[in-house]
Amino acid sequence: MLSAISVVAALLAQSAPTGSTAAATAPTVSSVVVQGQKSAVAVDTEIVCHKEKVLGTMFPKEICARRQDIAERRRTDQEQTREATNLRPWKDPAH
Repeated sequence: MLSAISVVAALLAQSAPTGSTAAATAPTVSSVVVQGQKSAVAVDTEIVCHKEKVLGTMFPKEICARRQDIAERRRTDQEQTREATNLRPWKDPAH
């Protein structure tokens, strides 16, 4: 088994082109990536889709909305959860 691997490795090494011919025929590609900034208008109108779990079903629902709307909904949901947690009738006010 080991000898078969060494034979294959030797054949591959013999068939590999030399560095000078490969460099002469291959086009050069720059590795520089330019990332521009998004304008304020593009960020406000950008629509993002994500999947949310729905209570009572195993199938997630896809929600598409602007990033600003999703953030506002998240803040509202957290505020309502905090209010519901603070208004529990069994909560001891001394603690």
